Amino acid sequence: MKKLYLFLILFAVIVTAGCQPKEAGDFAIYLLAQDVASVELTKVDLNQLALEEQPVLSVEDIVTYDQAAHEIELTQAAYARIQQIFPVPVKVDGIPFVVCVGEQSIYAGAFWTPLSSLSFDGVVIMQPFDTDGTTIRIALGYPGQDAFTGSDPRADDRVMKTLKSAGKLK
Repeated sequence: MKKLYLFLILFAVIVTAGCQPKEAGDFAIYLLAQDVASVELTKVDLNQLALEEQPVLSVEDIVTYDQAAHEIELTQAAYARIQQIFPVPVKVDGIPFVVCVGEQSIYAGAFWTPLSSLSFDGVVIMQPFDTDGTTIRIALGYPGQDAFTGSDPRADDRVMKTLKSAGKLK
């Protein structure tokens, strides 16, 4: 019985450790491993959200991060991966994500399609359609910044410091 108990504890530690960036201070964006509506993100404790095992974007996927515009130039592979997370038929109420630095959840938002007629009072990354592009933008609100209320979490010091130390910030 003790062996089973120890095995279960070890298994739980390994599984939860896999839900965090590889390095203690790495920037990453995770999709959720649980079903939470995008509009509910502001009402949820970020630390209670279960994240996917692997990030959808990590610091290794970033070529540069423009601090003023919050535009992220990605590798071709990462850009293609972002394009692939949008299901068919289109999910018009967003695909929630969490921005992390190390083991800390910094802020939540949603991947959003311009085909949606729903507004969103949160942080958004729009569905990329440009087949030749590699840049995405972390924006406030959909269909525009007027839909956003609250404080802007994108320039969080922890995010900017980790991007700067990785040589990605411009």
